Parts: sequence; C-alpha cells; structure tokens
Amino acid sequence: MERARKDERPRRSQRRRRRRRGRTLLVLLGLAGVLWGLMMARSPEFVQAQKDRWASFWARHGDVQARSLLVIERDSGQTILAKHQQEPCVPASLAKLYVIEYALTLADPDDVVEVEEAALAMTKPESSVADLEGKAYYLRDLLAAMLVPSGNDAAYAVADYCGSCLDPSAQPGPERVEVFMEHLRQYLRRQGYDDTVLYDPSGFDDVSCTTAEDLCAVTERLLADPWVRETVGQLWYAADLPDGSVQSWKNTNRFLEPLSDVYQENVAGVKTGSLPGEYHLMVLYCRNDREYLVCSLGSPTDTARYDDVAHVLRCIDETEIGEKR
Repeated sequence: MERARKDERPRRSQRRRRRRRGRTLLVLLGLAGVLWGLMMARSPEFVQAQKDRWASFWARHGDVQARSLLVIERDSGQTILAKHQQEPCVPASLAKLYVIEYALTLADPDDVVEVEEAALAMTKPESSVADLEGKAYYLRDLLAAMLVPSGNDAAYAVADYCGSCLDPSAQPGPERVEVFMEHLRQYLRRQGYDDTVLYDPSGFDDVSCTTAEDLCAVTERLLADPWVRETVGQLWYAADLPDGSVQSWKNTNRFLEPLSDVYQENVAGVKTGSLPGEYHLMVLYCRNDREYLVCSLGSPTDTARYDDVAHVLRCIDETEIGEKR
C-alpha cells in the first residue's frame, strides 16, 4: 500500500507538469495568433487591399472641388486619398500653423507679451481678427487667438514678440516682424518643408506658398502637443489675461459648432484658412479607434470647402463600415 502511494506521487507530478505545459502552450499559441493578426493587419497585402477599397470608393465618389487634397490615416501613416497633394497653393491662414511651430521653439507659452500697437497696426483691412488690444497677454493665449478665431492681429503680435527675442535691437512692428519671417524661412528649410515659403505671419498675401504634404507634416508635429490638440478642438476659448480680465474667442471651424448645418461630432479641430477664391480646411477626424488628417486646399467658396471635406468624411465612414462586413 505504501509503495502504491509512493508510485502515485511521481505520476501526479508528471500530470501537473503536463497540464502546466499545456496551459503554457495555449498561451503561446494565443499570443502567436495575436501577433499574426497584427502583422497581417499591416502586411503589404492588407495595406494594398485597404488602398484598393479606398480607390474603388474614390473612383465612384471623388468629385470634390478642392484643387489639392490629402488624407492620411495617422496610426499607420498611410495616404488614404490624394489629389495634387504637391501642388503649390497660397496657405492663407494655414500659414499660422508654421508660425506657431517656430514660435514655440523660441519662447515659452507662459511668457507675458506686451502687445505692441505697431504690430497691431500691420493687420490688413478685411482680416479675421481676435480684437487684441495693446496690453499684456500670455503667449499661449496669443497662439490660441491664431488657432481659434484665426486672428491676423495675433499673428503679427506673436511675430513681433518673437522677432524681439531674435534681435533685441529691432524696432517694434515691421522691423521685428521681418526679422522673425527671415528666421522662419530658414527654419522651414531646416525642418524639411521644402515646398513652403512664407512672407506674412498671418498668411494674408498672395506670394507665399505651401502644399498639402507640408501642411499635414506641420499639423502632425503640432498635434503632438496636448495643449495644441485640446485648443484646436474647442468651439470657444477663454483667455485669462495678466490684468485679470477675460477675453473669449469662437472657433472659425463650423464643423465644431453643434448648431451649424455642417456639424460633425467626430471632428476634433484643426484650422481654417481663406483668401478670395481660395478656401482651405485642415481637419482631424476621429472614427472609432482611428484618426485621420484631412487637408483640403483651394475650394472655390466657403460652402464648397465644407462640402468637399464632408464628402471625404463620408468616404471614411462608409469605407470603415465596409471593412467590418
């Protein structure tokens, strides 16, 4: 009897080891399945199938009026839709995106900026403005004034302040702004924005140029900053000024306005830009667990730019639905 119990113990031990090995094998097989699925999801065959699905949909529904268009799926970096994405366009207020990126390399967002009247005087007639006054603002709020109401006066104020950082001897207004723009053009070349040349920090000119590719690149960099990402997605921004007063601005992006006829609940920003006959829209679109960057340039009217981008967003929605079937 004693020997039987002794013989049983090794057998039980062997059975436990086999069960542990079996469980370990199941776990490893499960992990292998997950890894295989992930590899397949990003394999060339999968990516090509996804591109083919987009191309088929676009061939049937690609009648946008925008001259240039680029849509990128952010997680993979894949170009989803493209139309003349390297064609030069005047940036209009989208020039402010480059100005903000460079300004953040020169100064701290918490800097107190004395807005110079000479800088505000550079604002051109019929500009979009943030109604700034010649007093102290925090730099972050001036940047928000460029992003949310697309204030051209804020663009000159920021360029003036950053120009003083670059050359303390420069005089307020045009001299400081030109110092900033000269350094900005050098910065753009260093950053690889090879098709972008800017001459006015507000974008209110017809000689500056950029492309959808460069605009997507600068927007990606800006969205890496949590403050920028939060700010561009707000319908309203309230600035608490150093003197204790509050100034509020409404976003120019009608996709963010719930009462607008073009409201899109999945749009999370980013920026509008327009000159006569040149209406641009840069949009961050969040659909399920995916994010898309949509750059639409050169629509003929304000209505057309929202129609163009809304059409692209429908493409995204319907294509994703098709993937799940």
